[in-house]
Amino acid sequence: MLRETPNLDWLRVFAETAATESFALAAARLGVTPGAVSQRIKALEAFLRIDLFQRYPQGVKLTEAGKRYAQRVAPALDQLTTATREITSTSTSKSVRVTMLPSLAQLWLGPRMEEFHALETNTTVEIWADPTIIDLRTSNFDMAIRYGKPPFPGCDYRELFFDELVPVASPKLIESATFDEQGLPVGASLMIDPYWEHDFADWIARTGSTAPKALKTQTFSLYSMTVDATLQGRGFMIGHTALLGELLKTGQLQTLSDRRVPSTNQFYLLTKTATPLTAAAQTFVDWLLEQARPGVA
Repeated sequence: MLRETPNLDWLRVFAETAATESFALAAARLGVTPGAVSQRIKALEAFLRIDLFQRYPQGVKLTEAGKRYAQRVAPALDQLTTATREITSTSTSKSVRVTMLPSLAQLWLGPRMEEFHALETNTTVEIWADPTIIDLRTSNFDMAIRYGKPPFPGCDYRELFFDELVPVASPKLIESATFDEQGLPVGASLMIDPYWEHDFADWIARTGSTAPKALKTQTFSLYSMTVDATLQGRGFMIGHTALLGELLKTGQLQTLSDRRVPSTNQFYLLTKTATPLTAAAQTFVDWLLEQARPGVA
């Protein structure tokens, strides 16, 4: 008898991808790589013998069949999750919920989560990657990592790491480009995303530089996509050193100027004032602070 129900993990990945219509964002929320998401979606499509997503250079979109399937799958998974939580509420499993920017989840936290799970095998961490600011005080999140400025009403906060802005490019582009007096590649496109679209103008103004004439731009919906395009040599970008530290350290990206400026905002770890953390959440906070310490890979 043929199996009529697909793998539960495939369905979980499909539901997250359907909600975001982004392999990269779904991967950040699930704590896996975009490649792992793509593989599971392909496996599900092969099982169903139908395309659930249309693939485009800039992302994916649900097909009509995918939309109908998502409308049925998502509620079913929610019911299964609720039932599981109810029956395991007195067990030894532990969970932590954290909200943050997609770029931070994808570029900094996501690659480190395997290490945390190896240390805390009985703790589940739910990463909610969303640029929307969620009011931590009225939410069911244990903590948040915010890109902003204190104070944060109703929250205790600690600076997680220091962020600077600097133009960066791939070695591939640098080897073939000519440069203007600011050290920027002549004729190359500026890679930007909507959340940080003013970074270049900010860097230009605060360094006293002159913006190139007739500068071309390419816009991507996610910062991680901007990074990917820059790594491919398609242009240059303004890098946030807190997010690109490892890529700069390994030489996959290189700075185009020695003029760095502190980001207008910084990254802070927030917890609710006067609300004690669970033991699992406190363990995760301690681990986050250790990971953010200068010199920790």
